[in-house]
Amino acid sequence: MLLKVQSLIYGNMMAHRTEIFSPASGKVFLLEEIPDEVFSNGLMGPGLAIELDGLDWNVYAPTDAQVSVVFPTGHAVVLQHQGGVEMLIHIGIDTFREQNAFKKYIAENQPVVKGQKLIGIDKACFLEKKPLVIFTLINGKKFLLEKKFKDMVFANKTILFTIY
Repeated sequence: MLLKVQSLIYGNMMAHRTEIFSPASGKVFLLEEIPDEVFSNGLMGPGLAIELDGLDWNVYAPTDAQVSVVFPTGHAVVLQHQGGVEMLIHIGIDTFREQNAFKKYIAENQPVVKGQKLIGIDKACFLEKKPLVIFTLINGKKFLLEKKFKDMVFANKTILFTIY
């Protein structure tokens, strides 16, 4: 009986799993290492930060989703997956002050597919230091998360989390 229940639970979990891919390419940092208490204290949910590799200055949709919010400057986007997972992609620290650093390729309420370009980053605005792409699962505590990432991630290729 226990084996049958475990099999049913596992089957249900596998049927409702979502793979979340990296929205950018680069070196991974833990949120605790970010010099912004909102992120480092986990107030925006579990996640990670990616220091751009300097080759690709774009941010991509980590899974099929709907755009809930696009900040006016383009420095942040909130996506919602049909399974209820809410994702925040925030580019840089205090970048809301940068008026022309980001090019938006999406609009609010727009559906997006995994790998679709969301935001372009003007590297001329970040000559001194490559920006961090901070990725959090805003309501991630509601779900069972399986962490998949290592030290380096690649946009649209590396699975960050499997969500059940």
